[in-house]
Formats: sequence, C-alpha cells, structure tokens
Amino acid sequence: MIFKGLFFGLTTIDIQYFVDSFPTSNQKVKTDTPEFLVGGPATNAAVAFSFLNNGTFLVSSVGENSFSPFIIEDFLKNNIQFIDLGNSESMPVVASVVTSSNGDRTIFTHHPELKDNNFDVNEVLNLVQPEIILLDGFYPEAAVLLAKAAFSKKIPIVLDCGSWKPQYDELLKYSEVAICSADFLPPHCETNDDVFSFLKNKGVRNIAITRGEKSILFETVESKGEVEVTTTTVVDTLGAGDFIHGAFCFYRLKYKSFEQALTKASELATFTCSFKGTRQWLNMKSMMSFI
Repeated sequence: MIFKGLFFGLTTIDIQYFVDSFPTSNQKVKTDTPEFLVGGPATNAAVAFSFLNNGTFLVSSVGENSFSPFIIEDFLKNNIQFIDLGNSESMPVVASVVTSSNGDRTIFTHHPELKDNNFDVNEVLNLVQPEIILLDGFYPEAAVLLAKAAFSKKIPIVLDCGSWKPQYDELLKYSEVAICSADFLPPHCETNDDVFSFLKNKGVRNIAITRGEKSILFETVESKGEVEVTTTTVVDTLGAGDFIHGAFCFYRLKYKSFEQALTKASELATFTCSFKGTRQWLNMKSMMSFI
C-alpha cells in the first residue's frame, strides 16, 4: 500500500442486463445472462484507488445477509480492508441496470437505510490514519461526523457530487475538493458558472464538473480550465464516474497537482468504458501503464 485512502459511502448489488436498445412500454426483452456485480459510488471508487495503490480502506454497510459473502469476496479480491456500518438486520441496496449497445444505461435503485449506527469516527481515523478521504454523500449522519473530524485533523476530503442531496449543504463546508457531475445542481443553480460560484462560496478550493465525453471543467484557487477527455469505443459507462473519483484520490496524492490528477483519472475512467461491467478492466495488462 503506497498511500492510505479512506472511502466512505454506499455499497450495492448491481444486476446488469445488456440490450441492443432500451425497451418500449409493455415490451418484454430476452437478454443474455446478466452480470452480478458489487457496486456503489464509494465502493467503485475504492476499487480504482486500490488497483493503483495496492490496497485501501472502505467504510460502508453490508450487514449479515445472503449477499454478504459475495460482497466480501469482491472486497478481498480487490484488496479492500472493510469496516461495516451494518448489522444483522441490514440489507444491501440492489440496483437493476440496463445497458444499451452504445454504453448508455438506465438504473433502478433505492435509498439505503442505516439502523442503530454506532459508528466511532475517532476509532476509524486512528485505525486507518488516512491521507485522503472520499465521501459519496450517503449515510449522511455518519458522513458529517467523519467530515468534521477529518477537517479538524486537516485530512483532505474529496466529495463525490453526483446529484444534489440536502446533506451536501453541511458536507461541503469540510470538503477541499468537489468533483461534480453535470447533473449536480444545488438550489438556485442553473448553469456551470452557478455551480462553481455556489461551491466557492461554501469554501471548496478545488472544483471539477465532469460532462461525459465532453471536456471536464475545473476551477481551483490558482487556476481554471478544461481537461480534454480521451476518445474510446464505448461499451459500458457503468461506474466510470466512480472510477474517476477513486483514481483522482490516488493521483492527487501522487502528483499534488489538481489538473494533473484530474487528467490521469479521466484517462483511466475512459479506459474502463471499453469493457463490460465494472471489474473486467482490472484484468487488462495494459492497465499497468496507469500506475
């Protein structure tokens, strides 16, 4: 393990179907056998970081249920040391993913619940001693506790801003980096400029907005600009945004430069879009060039 990263947030079971095109109303579609994957924003980000870093730490909720062995096996295979927020009553979030031949996908899922949480922030921070933390916005009460404690210890926090959630109003106060999707629109924000202004007013020092195959916009306290996205034959975009976040955390520690970290992370995420699912790309020898 080169660096100590801590990823906090959602773990899901993703059931992914591949179709030529999305079905119309009342249409029944036969597909090949679906992929069963372990997913979730923080979890996929941890997988990317761990691949580059030879290990990392993840705090999420899995609990004790029929899916647990499958999830834990994925963590072990990807060298992720796991701290469970769940308990014997916890059930995983299940996502049904339909991916079309051009790589676009539709996802049906639900919000996670966290019951009787006894999350000890200081115990986790003392155990991991992280150099960087990524939050995906899920499990907000525990996430805010972690963000406050990390901020007091000057541990940089990267916030995955996929879509606006009320807890971001608090989490942004403690975040050094916000990497946003084009769908991230805080209250009263309608344009990218509005989002940049909103986040800077919250005290976020480094901001990026990803826009799919379009260039990534960024602003820091020192500079602003765009990172061009490399082209590839897109097979599947599932998890690509998560992989940007995880890779960014690694490259941020390695290179220090925000723009360089964003560029390298974007290249890796683009590469993953050439493969089906969220784990196939990990087996490619050409991935070694990203380390």
